[in-house]
Amino acid sequence: MEIEELIHLFESLSFRISAFKEDEIKVSDIEDALFILLSDEMGFKWRGSLWDIEISEEQAFNLLSEFDFLTLNRLIETDIDVIPEHLRIQRKARIKSGGLNWIIHLYDKDPFPSNPHAHLLDSNIKLDLSNGNCYCRRKFEYKISHKSLIEIREKAAKVFKGGLPELTV
Repeated sequence: MEIEELIHLFESLSFRISAFKEDEIKVSDIEDALFILLSDEMGFKWRGSLWDIEISEEQAFNLLSEFDFLTLNRLIETDIDVIPEHLRIQRKARIKSGGLNWIIHLYDKDPFPSNPHAHLLDSNIKLDLSNGNCYCRRKFEYKISHKSLIEIREKAAKVFKGGLPELTV
């Protein structure tokens, strides 16, 4: 499913579930609930896996209609040391560079154009993190500057700790 389709699905579900539950259910609540409901069944290890689902609005609505959204607001805070550091590896990063917001997530189902790569959601652009080439629907569109690529990679490296493709330019 394309990112824009998924965003539209979440927005539509937020509206429908809010009316059904007679309470405000935010898009982020929809994402959290779907992740919780589908993670075991589909083997999701992180919330970004939702980007790879193929689910109709009716299927999602049926799942969400029984979900207790109040559980999302009942937080229990613990010390970070509860989970060993090697299990706390970040799998997703939001990088701001030159006024643009890029999202990078490890273990993307589609490794094109690099693994990992960055998504510029507003325009459906994928950035190859090895060379700076940008693609829209697998068609080469342009190349970002070397300086911008290095800036994005440096910010991503702080999150992923070495999980970036080799730089080829």
